[in-house]
Amino acid sequence: MGNQKSGTSAIAALLAKLTGLSATLDLKNEFPIPTYPQILQGQLPFSQFRQNYELDFSRNIVKEPNLTLLYPELAESFPESKFVFILRDPRDNIRSILNRLKIPGNLSQLSPEYCQKVTPAWKLIIDNRWLGLEGENYIEMLSARWNYMADVFLNNQEQMVLVRYEAFLKDKLGELTRLADKLGLNPVNDITHRLDVQFQRRGDRDVKWQDFFGNQNLAQIEHICAARMRRLGYPINRELQLQTTLS
Repeated sequence: MGNQKSGTSAIAALLAKLTGLSATLDLKNEFPIPTYPQILQGQLPFSQFRQNYELDFSRNIVKEPNLTLLYPELAESFPESKFVFILRDPRDNIRSILNRLKIPGNLSQLSPEYCQKVTPAWKLIIDNRWLGLEGENYIEMLSARWNYMADVFLNNQEQMVLVRYEAFLKDKLGELTRLADKLGLNPVNDITHRLDVQFQRRGDRDVKWQDFFGNQNLAQIEHICAARMRRLGYPINRELQLQTTLS
């Protein structure tokens, strides 16, 4: 579980390789016409959704960020399952989403040109009004979505194992081994040669936040996500907040 582009693909895939278990990496039939919003809107029973993806749910490890939104239904439907939440700094997370969609981070509004290029599945991630979230532009919407996902963890953290993507990047094998131990899984394979395999298109992690977002949008992310960032241990640039307020 976790937001899109927070490292869920790499961690789930490598955990499966390490432990020799089967894995579902995304519910691929959800890409063209997503149906999970219908569950939240009361139009589709979760039992029917589960039946539609019976094969995907039958595997040992299931990775699908959109299922984070359905945690209560998952916990009830799979009471013996263990849940892992992948957490990533919102500034890196949002930058990676926009890199994936080839959208700049320093715009005030998305032009029709950019909107037309976004697939239906990604539109649900960029524009979260269907979740009841508010925002004046795409940066505010993505920040509100990060908060929403963070709340899923914060409100259920006793039932979840937390993995920070930043810690994973510093020590991939160590984090995966520790995760396997917490889940009661046995490492059976040497995955050293697989640790740097790209499981999804990589964004530009080297570009600085201010260069990518500009001061205004970066300050907006930090302002909207501030409360959760503090609870989760992510630092906030107070000097940037002050500069933006004064300007």
